[in-house]
Amino acid sequence: MRVSTNRLGSRVAVRIGQAVALAATAVVTVANAQDAVVEEIVVTATKRETTMKDTPAAIAAVSGDAIRESQAFSLESFTRLDPSIQVNNRGVGDNQIIVRGISSSGKPTVGLYFDEAVITGLGLDGGSDNQPNIQLHDMERVEVLKGPQGTLFGAGSMSGTVRFITNKPDLSQSAFGFSGSAATVKDGNELFQGEFMANVPLIQDKLGARAVVWGDSGGGYIDQTSSAGFKENVNDQSIWGGRLILASQLTDALKITATGLYQETEADGSQYFEFGQPDYQNISPTLEPFEDETQLFSLVADYTTDFGTFTATSSYMDRELFFSRDSTPTARFFGLPFDLAYHQGQEISNWSSEVRFASSFDGPFQVVAGAFYAELESEVTNAALFVFDDSGVAPCRFHNDCVATGFAGNDINSGFSNTNIDQLALFTEVEYKFAEQWTGTVGIRYYDADIFEGKIETQELARPPQTVDRVLLDETISEDELSYNFALAYAATDDTTFYARIASGFRPGGVNDWRSAASRGVSVPAQYGSDTLWNYELGVKSYMFNRALYTELSVYRIDWSDQQISLQDPNAIFAFIGNAGKSYVNGLELQINAQPTDSLTLMVGATYTDSRLSEDMPIPPDPSTPYGLEGDRIPYSPKWSMAGSAQYEIPFSSEVTGYANANFNYRSVSYTAFNSSFGPTNYQELDDYFMMGVRFGVRVGAWDTSIFVDNVTDEVPDLGLRVTGDGYRVYTARPMTAGVRVSTRF
Repeated sequence: MRVSTNRLGSRVAVRIGQAVALAATAVVTVANAQDAVVEEIVVTATKRETTMKDTPAAIAAVSGDAIRESQAFSLESFTRLDPSIQVNNRGVGDNQIIVRGISSSGKPTVGLYFDEAVITGLGLDGGSDNQPNIQLHDMERVEVLKGPQGTLFGAGSMSGTVRFITNKPDLSQSAFGFSGSAATVKDGNELFQGEFMANVPLIQDKLGARAVVWGDSGGGYIDQTSSAGFKENVNDQSIWGGRLILASQLTDALKITATGLYQETEADGSQYFEFGQPDYQNISPTLEPFEDETQLFSLVADYTTDFGTFTATSSYMDRELFFSRDSTPTARFFGLPFDLAYHQGQEISNWSSEVRFASSFDGPFQVVAGAFYAELESEVTNAALFVFDDSGVAPCRFHNDCVATGFAGNDINSGFSNTNIDQLALFTEVEYKFAEQWTGTVGIRYYDADIFEGKIETQELARPPQTVDRVLLDETISEDELSYNFALAYAATDDTTFYARIASGFRPGGVNDWRSAASRGVSVPAQYGSDTLWNYELGVKSYMFNRALYTELSVYRIDWSDQQISLQDPNAIFAFIGNAGKSYVNGLELQINAQPTDSLTLMVGATYTDSRLSEDMPIPPDPSTPYGLEGDRIPYSPKWSMAGSAQYEIPFSSEVTGYANANFNYRSVSYTAFNSSFGPTNYQELDDYFMMGVRFGVRVGAWDTSIFVDNVTDEVPDLGLRVTGDGYRVYTARPMTAGVRVSTRF
């Protein structure tokens, strides 16, 4: 049992009661509202501008103002504003995104977009999605599209899509903004964050630029006792980056937008503590730095006519990362007396292009149609290296430089792998209003891909130094799939829409390293195929009380087949991906936004997700031993997730306004595996948690000054767990953090 210095001990019923009470308060208060209205949010989930109410799908949207005011700039902290998505976080640059309880090893199940650019990660180091953590500065909004989005957003969007929408240049007037904060972290290092934005028309109404730069520094709170001695707050992080967007309105019809982004992320050391140790105490013998560099470039051309808009996009993302992770427990498992560092590096590039047409016809018929092409390449290098001295650091990074510098003997196992996915997709979605209040939507996408998997061994495990590289895998497979979307919307009134939706999703398969396994007498499947799901959904979206309250309610059922899962041979030497079993998810999602008065803004959201195996899950290629049993919960999927906020403003004069803000988020328990069949170390509970933040501030003209406290109750949430040879490593949130923030816009 983990030694916890601070646990709230609250149970699910208490948390649900708090959220329900807040929602009831919002409804009662709104009933008395007179003039205040909830702002109508425009989204582009259907690749044309529509309101949330009129879009026949479950969508959550968080405004850029909410992100900026709560300083939720990272992907993990953003989830505290919205319960629609979960993030299994394993450090500052490693996230697995989960929507509607769909979670397993293999390729990502959620697509990630930055404007029009595809930035979805590719599984790394044990199946993590490895989704990039581009900071959310100067954003217009973030959209969470729940359920399969395969027809418009492709194979990576099996259970949903997350879209980061940036603020674009204003071609008519200049604007500038600055924000900076300094905070103290309980028993940790100071944390500094800053942002500067400039919007400048270069040619009035024709050409403009918008630039933003950002930086974070410090905030470490993990103490480590390693072979190099004791160090405090080793997980200090440094994040800095910038984005430049150029927009040109060449004619009334033609607009071209170009974006360039660069971000560097570093963490000085271990970002976790060991299960069974006091909170924030790390005892890994080796040091564990992390480095991440991301570049993103995109070009978008929009040509607008009287009957619709033609859009052409092209984008390129390049991401390079390196980390060192302690593997001494593995060395001890095999009886090796030395410290062991596991190094891994990845360079992933993704070039994607799309051309499409979105109609604006007069009459009942509308269509979106287009073609998409992408080339994704991932190169992964890894090495397990002995650390013979007390420095805590291996003398080299990977095999080649170990050989070149005379440390080949430190390398006990290393290799190189390469994945290439070339895909082409054709898609269309047709909308037809066949009666005054009824609208139907039919969508289809054809996907075709060539998937190459290659693997080279540079040092065989526990063998004399290897002088010749050995090819272990060199195979290409081809896949083609169809995705579907059917929706029916009924506009009961101008303020209320009911909808029904049936949609499918999938993610591509791949190749396993079966030759290496065969050389050790182990049989594993040569390939694993696509897994697929069908989502059945009913929902209602409605404004109430003279539009002072907006609600979205959806209920859904998902049937998931041929689930991709990470498996190991009986001797726990070879890991591979297999297809096995069937699962289901039953869920409910509720979102309430309320503006009871001009001074008071309320939001509360809740999701219920019951995700389980619908049959025993066999272990390929031996189906006689079940990996999971019928009724087992899908890993990393909490039943209840909630988030809410309230802000009250007090105008003291025409120039001075005070405000107070409080927000909370809650996650119920989840588990790391289906059951404990393979031993208790593989099956661990992620405890439920409840976190709060508060802010008090005053606006004087264009200046905003506030004090804030994040993680008010000093909770130690289980945001992510990683199994080791003798237990689990716990990734958690920063302890109670209090500071001052100053910002201005002019």
